[in-house]
Amino acid sequence: MAAQLRRAPLVELERCDRLGIPYLVLHPGSHTGKGVEAGIRMVAEAINRVHAEHDFRAMLCLEVTAGQGDSLGASFEELARMLEALDVPDRVGICFDTCHALAAGYDLTTAEGYETTFEAFKRLLGFERLKVFHFNDSKGALGSRVDRHTHIGLGACGLECFRRIVNDPRFAHIPMILETPKRGHG
Repeated sequence: MAAQLRRAPLVELERCDRLGIPYLVLHPGSHTGKGVEAGIRMVAEAINRVHAEHDFRAMLCLEVTAGQGDSLGASFEELARMLEALDVPDRVGICFDTCHALAAGYDLTTAEGYETTFEAFKRLLGFERLKVFHFNDSKGALGSRVDRHTHIGLGACGLECFRRIVNDPRFAHIPMILETPKRGHG
């Protein structure tokens, strides 16, 4: 992410500001084999540098990831540690991606798993940080760490997952973006 924040996302943040778009969603990136703690430091340093050198109105939102390979952000704990390492943590939000969360091991398929997941989110990150949902079903199973999106109702998340979120009054004000494959059924 450090290299990412030196290039394209700066252009995207500028575009967001010009267009009045409030959030720019980014995957935290990869630790590239250096370990999670080093990766968290790199992400925080990159974000701190962006905020020190630029005064964008648009907020960066770190996306929950599936945890595939060396990617960072598959646990709420990792995201919380990234936020704790920031100079101005209030300038960064979270994007909850349903496919990624399920693949990372957060059970969204049952009422109990749903409540457990969002209680952990609330405790570790706080609902005030939740700025956007990415809605997509998961080709991979719970905990598979496979980042493969599919159409709603055709994957491991199932329809009830989405029904719970869209009917949860805690999330009524949060944008929910459908992010499924463009063609076919997965």
